[in-house]
Amino acid sequence: MKHMKKTSRNGVIALNIVLVAILTVISLVPESEATFTAEQRYIALPSTASGVTTGIVYLMNTAQRELVAISWDHNKNSIVTLGYRNLSSDASSALNQ
Repeated sequence: MKHMKKTSRNGVIALNIVLVAILTVISLVPESEATFTAEQRYIALPSTASGVTTGIVYLMNTAQRELVAISWDHNKNSIVTLGYRNLSSDASSALNQ
């Protein structure tokens, strides 16, 4: 019975360590706020992807419903567009299928 309590206690301690690690990672994730202009509203979301060492930033124009993924190219010293989506067109295409 003593062995079972020790194993159970070790499991609880291990679980708490994992939960503290997850909480730490979540609190260290960079935050961004939406920027508002007269006609445009933007949201920026940092992310990562396989094969992209510098990371990715997704930028969404909420007024025009457009989404673009960008990254930094160290060789060219410039921002590179990885992809673009018109979310309004995507939504209407999905509804018509």
